Amino acid sequence: MYPSGDPQDSLRRALDVSHVYLHLFDVDWSENLSMPIPKAEFRGAYEVRQFVSGGYTPVVFITNRTFERMADSSCAQLAQRVADKINKLNSEIQYTTDTAVTKEIKEPEIQIDCDWTAGTRDKYFHFLREIRQLFPGYTLSATIRLYPYKYPDKTGVPPVDRGMLMCYNLGNIKDAGTINSVFDINTLKQYLSGKDYPLSLDIAFPVFGWYAWFRGNEFKGIVHDGPEFIEDTSSFVALDKQRYRIRTDTVLGENYYRAGDILRMEYPDTATLQTAIRLVEEKIPDYQRIAFYHWHQSSIRTYEKVIKTAFAGR
Repeated sequence: MYPSGDPQDSLRRALDVSHVYLHLFDVDWSENLSMPIPKAEFRGAYEVRQFVSGGYTPVVFITNRTFERMADSSCAQLAQRVADKINKLNSEIQYTTDTAVTKEIKEPEIQIDCDWTAGTRDKYFHFLREIRQLFPGYTLSATIRLYPYKYPDKTGVPPVDRGMLMCYNLGNIKDAGTINSVFDINTLKQYLSGKDYPLSLDIAFPVFGWYAWFRGNEFKGIVHDGPEFIEDTSSFVALDKQRYRIRTDTVLGENYYRAGDILRMEYPDTATLQTAIRLVEEKIPDYQRIAFYHWHQSSIRTYEKVIKTAFAGR
């Protein structure tokens, strides 16, 4: 994925990326097995050895329904299984990485990513306390969505050392009336009003996007194509800056579109993104890290100026 000498690693160094958040695996509930199971396990240890040379934080995503389904008494067991897999994958990455690079990770960190709710917070927070005990000497961080950020009295504050405020995925993608479900600065402003959050925070912004596909008001799915996808004027007619109508029945990629279908482009505007970063920095001036999700070479190139400006201001 990012071999030594690859342009990806050159771009990382050109941007002065000092740290990487590396997704190791997901945890989801299996209805067939009636238990949590790992999914989407990372398997590119050799390929990322140069890419993570500046240090990395292992990230594990756990679905909210895992905590909805499992018993509170199972939190300790889940924490142990998650910890074992983190340690296994970390060992594989460090085995393929130079010893000198491994030593650079002076303040090891584990990050748990979960879109918890008021109904699952007790079990999720129990799980976090168990994980903390299994990683003594590590900083434990958790992702914070904007709703729990604004309403900590309703959703609670996770028992971790730091949070990472996720300033994206702000709207309902299935609603045809949504302007941009990935990033909308007006929605972001609504969540930034209120008291300071009772936890030290880092901040994360989107450098990704997709198309939301509609037939009438029915959501058909997400189309993972780049901004250039809608440049084919023989297939699309622009309704405005974000919405494009299919001209005729056609097959594009793996999707069959009908005449009249709408694609809503959901890539953040670079100027608006830069404005949003300044707003969040004013609200959270003591952040330590600013992160961008996710690393994809073409997307990084699109938002390169935004990223460089943000990193320069650290």
